[in-house]
Amino acid sequence: MTPEKTPADNAWKVVFLFIGMPVGGAEDFALGVQPKMHPEVEAQFVCLRSLDMLGEEAVQKGLPVTLLPLFPTKRISPWGIWKFSRWLIEHGIDVVHSQTYHAHIYGVAAAWLARIPSVVHQQKTLGQIPLRKKIFFGWCLKKATQILTLSEQTRVEISDQFNIPSSKIEVVPNAIDETLFCPPDDKAIVRRNLGLPEHDFLVGTVASLHPVKNHKATIEALSILARKGCHPKVLFIGDGPARRELENLARERGVKDQILFAGRQRPVVPWMQALDLFLLPSHWEGQALAMLQAISCGLPVIASAIEGNTAVLGTSHPGLFAPDDYTRLADILEAAGKNRDVLLSFRTNVSVPTCGNAAKQLKSIYRKIIS
Repeated sequence: MTPEKTPADNAWKVVFLFIGMPVGGAEDFALGVQPKMHPEVEAQFVCLRSLDMLGEEAVQKGLPVTLLPLFPTKRISPWGIWKFSRWLIEHGIDVVHSQTYHAHIYGVAAAWLARIPSVVHQQKTLGQIPLRKKIFFGWCLKKATQILTLSEQTRVEISDQFNIPSSKIEVVPNAIDETLFCPPDDKAIVRRNLGLPEHDFLVGTVASLHPVKNHKATIEALSILARKGCHPKVLFIGDGPARRELENLARERGVKDQILFAGRQRPVVPWMQALDLFLLPSHWEGQALAMLQAISCGLPVIASAIEGNTAVLGTSHPGLFAPDDYTRLADILEAAGKNRDVLLSFRTNVSVPTCGNAAKQLKSIYRKIIS
């Protein structure tokens, strides 16, 4: 029979394993699900290099976070893996649940040494994987007790490319806390509190400033619109290594005054609620948590026509564009800013997965692999 545990003395101990916890979808998913867990599941966070922004935030909220600096560089340490396996045994951990590449290696290997189940949660689409990384990732998939993906397509790709039985892979979509992400009572008040213009048409994206997020497309589209006398305002909510390059590009294209580089913002809810239109022009996504948050806030959404986005919006969504089709993006932005009916056509009625449901699904998975 499947073991039943009482919350008082014998909860299943699960480690959400990260190298660090910067602002990102995988980290937000774990932070959103952990408080929703059934008392039978005692979930905690472990970081192997640094806490980073979200790890520090979790500590301030009183969440269980442990820093174990066993992976200080990008060089895999067998000694660090062995020490982590001893830590798992000493703390009576029942399951290791990893969500990023290097965490997969440490988590699966240490769990194998400790003889406990491991969960590999693939948060991205596969795309092209370098050979060395593919070998290590394939080993993790073979040794893991359970594999989770964000979409059905990624589940099929993993099964086909790595010859993994489909029964070992389950789809657990990204999820949001619907009690936080909801339409605002008064958008003007939200904007006033943030120091944003109350009446401008505001387009925004919540994403790291990294080339893969393709903020260049937004700047190029604004440049096209500027030549037509159209000047929408855009918020880049997030930070990253491409910030200076993007600022320079915006200056060169003459649209710097139309873009607010807002940096990382926590909480992000009011910034999302302040927007008129959410934009995600990425070259690739697993399943963007920010998009789900935007939908839950009642925002119209436009996005690049890539797998991670179409898995949420569908392939017939009217706001899709090729990542490098700047003219198409400019046309969509112009039409949305001028015609409210067009703007509202970019809303979607898809059911957004919630953290509560994800927590229930994870509990069922943990129950299965522990038993």
